[in-house]
Amino acid sequence: MFDDVPEFAGLTLPQVASLGGGGIYALGRHTVAALLNSASADVDYNLSTAQVISMFNAAYPGGDYEALKN
Repeated sequence: MFDDVPEFAGLTLPQVASLGGGGIYALGRHTVAALLNSASADVDYNLSTAQVISMFNAAYPGGDYEALKN
């Protein structure tokens, strides 16, 4: 998912989720959480996995990371 994001190159989803900081790093943590929620049959989540990925891709690079994260 994050193959084209230099800040996350070579990292697993759990590693991205454990990164500190704001901006792209905060968006990365929230995106991982959204992906896990969207993929879980036990979570009633209003977005599909494809929608989460599409939203991240629309914001990266240079989008409004804070707005999407929130």
